[in-house]
Amino acid sequence: MTTGDVAGTELTGQAQDVWEIVGHAVQDGPAGLPARAYEALQTWPAHNLPHDLWQEILALLPLEDQTRLAHVDQGLRDIVQQMAPQALDPTAHTTPDFTRTIYTQTELDHSLNEKRSLHFIPGTDSNLTIGQGWPTVHGPGTLTAITGERVTAHGDIHITTVIDGGVWAREQSTITTVTGGYVRAYDQASIEEVTGGSVCAYDQATITTVTGGTVTADDQATITTVTGGTVTADDQATITTVTGGTVTADDHATITTVTGGTVTADDHATITTVTGGTVTATGNATITAVGGDAHIVARGNARVIIETGASGVRVDAYDGADITAHSGTITLHSPDVTITSNSDAVINSPSQSGDCAIL
Repeated sequence: MTTGDVAGTELTGQAQDVWEIVGHAVQDGPAGLPARAYEALQTWPAHNLPHDLWQEILALLPLEDQTRLAHVDQGLRDIVQQMAPQALDPTAHTTPDFTRTIYTQTELDHSLNEKRSLHFIPGTDSNLTIGQGWPTVHGPGTLTAITGERVTAHGDIHITTVIDGGVWAREQSTITTVTGGYVRAYDQASIEEVTGGSVCAYDQATITTVTGGTVTADDQATITTVTGGTVTADDQATITTVTGGTVTADDHATITTVTGGTVTADDHATITTVTGGTVTATGNATITAVGGDAHIVARGNARVIIETGASGVRVDAYDGADITAHSGTITLHSPDVTITSNSDAVINSPSQSGDCAIL
């Protein structure tokens, strides 16, 4: 909450210091609490806040902010000592489940220089960049950038940009842009755009757009659009659309649409719709072409289906590939290729390919 969110005169001096500590917390409190707290601080320090108002505020503050409040002046220290004595207990700040709330870059830098591992939550409206150390960041909150070392992100923390260093993104953490460094996204973590760096997405992690960099999607990870970069999809990973870049789909990975780029489908990978680009199918992969000027290379036991009306599609068939062609042009390079065609498909069988099975 900002001072513009409540009516009244601007706060000055210690009153403003107090509001910067408590304002974000009272915003999530009962209806009317933000206005009551702000109005009471307008007369600070001539008139202290009522006892019951302090109780409401302190109950909403995380431990770290209770301690900050106690450091404003001796009067507030006495109030905190009476109502929230744990805030002045040094051992309370070293328990395994303690998580700091940090608002300023200076405070963050000092904390990263401490010997113990740092767990923290970015304070509301803070603008923090991590350039060193191996901290663990918890949500809710926003980090501006990761520029060095390694960060582990938990909860609904949001990271704006990864420039360098490393990020382990877990749970429902989100990253806007990866331009460099390396990112490991687990659970239901999400990345909006990858323009560079190295990214591995596991579990049910999602990536919206890949325009550059190197990306590996495993398990049930999903990528919406690939327009550039190098992408490998394994296991049951899915990619919705490929318009560019270099993509390899292995195991049971699925690609919905390929309109451009260079794609290799291996093992039991499936591509539902091909309208462009260069696609190589190997192993037991299955490819369906519906139009455009796509070029498909079928090897191993791959299966290629060319729908009616896809006259611009070209297929080079090798090994024991299985081609069902309702249109397009198929060039056979092996006597073991099986092809099912109708009158709309053009079949080329070079003399060196031997006798192919045409049904």
